[in-house]
Amino acid sequence: MRHETHPLKEDEILLIESKSLRSILAEVSSEEFSCRSCLFFDIETTGLSAETSFLFLIGCICYEAGSWNRHQFCIHLVQEESLLLSSFFEIAKKVRFLIHFNGNTFDIPFIQKRAAAYGLYPPFDDLHSIDLYQHFRPLRKILNLPHMNQSFLEKYIGWEREDRLSGKEVVSLFWYYAAQQNTGRAKSLSPSSGINGVPDEQAAELLLLQHNRDDLLGMLQILKLEAYVMLLSGSISSTAILPEQGTDTGEYLHLAFLTILPLPHPLLLTKPLFIKDEKPANITLSINGSSGELTVPVFCGTLRYYIPDYKNYYYLPLEHQALHKSVASYVAKDYRVPAKPDTCYVEKTGRFLPLPTGVQTSGSVAFLKEKPIFRKNYETKHFYFESTEESDQQEALMLSYARALLTHFWQR
Repeated sequence: MRHETHPLKEDEILLIESKSLRSILAEVSSEEFSCRSCLFFDIETTGLSAETSFLFLIGCICYEAGSWNRHQFCIHLVQEESLLLSSFFEIAKKVRFLIHFNGNTFDIPFIQKRAAAYGLYPPFDDLHSIDLYQHFRPLRKILNLPHMNQSFLEKYIGWEREDRLSGKEVVSLFWYYAAQQNTGRAKSLSPSSGINGVPDEQAAELLLLQHNRDDLLGMLQILKLEAYVMLLSGSISSTAILPEQGTDTGEYLHLAFLTILPLPHPLLLTKPLFIKDEKPANITLSINGSSGELTVPVFCGTLRYYIPDYKNYYYLPLEHQALHKSVASYVAKDYRVPAKPDTCYVEKTGRFLPLPTGVQTSGSVAFLKEKPIFRKNYETKHFYFESTEESDQQEALMLSYARALLTHFWQR
């Protein structure tokens, strides 16, 4: 078995020890862990079925002895597979998080089946498994991505791999490499897979290692997609949230903010405020780099606040309002009736900001605390809160509102 170890470059280390990975770890575990508790890994196999195929290469990235290193274990005989697995398990025992791309579906089950064939027990039960494919999959619809395979995501964030081999070519190259090693006879590689200046007897192995290396480094690159996840979960900077003043019509509120991480691409999203709306009004999100803006339509008119404790109120039909019994008892009986859930309200005219459907269902309205929530009538599910000059200048309130609006785009 061949074992290669290479230290990571500084820019690769920065990708691992970034806010992106810390954000992902925080979603997986409530405990606070260092990025150095992570193990990135990728496998190469001779086929898709663990019943008829075997592992010939495992690559991983981990922190050890004060530095980040990339390990690659490569074999050319199936008899060495147990040693390959044991070597990888020794590293995996020392970490808390396994990070991979589509590993929950393929890599981990394949390893488990192959390990069982040798009576080996992977230490996976004690580890948190983070599948970057599953983690970032919700972005496909939001970002309108045509594919979600790793190579496409790498290109999407602007990273080009050196490796150009397909999965089938990797397997074919391995069988060539294995035959070469096992027979001692060198054969010529096709021009498309050769490496300039490298003898043929070394080229096959180097190409296999390069393919696996780029799979590992590609995972580090696509961690940048976490910027979108953080944004749409409401993680934005509190220092740059400002309501824009002086709109042309006065019917929109503009909230400017800064993202925690810069986005790989400019983003423009539009989504209806309310589901099943006959005349849908939209909220717009636009971001370039780290600077973002939310544009929200403002409702100007009269809305009602429905009082939950209706049994302690009277409704005054002529006044179109409800009064507490302690006050309404002084009103003549002919002008008052016991309030019902749909008549126990107080009307107010002013400017109101919408609470989109996604915000209502996610429970994000908690930021309003004791502020009343208004609507047009009892049956409607379109909710608002009052916007005043004072409330618009409350940075904490506007920040919480912006965060709640961002989560609306994440709702499916």
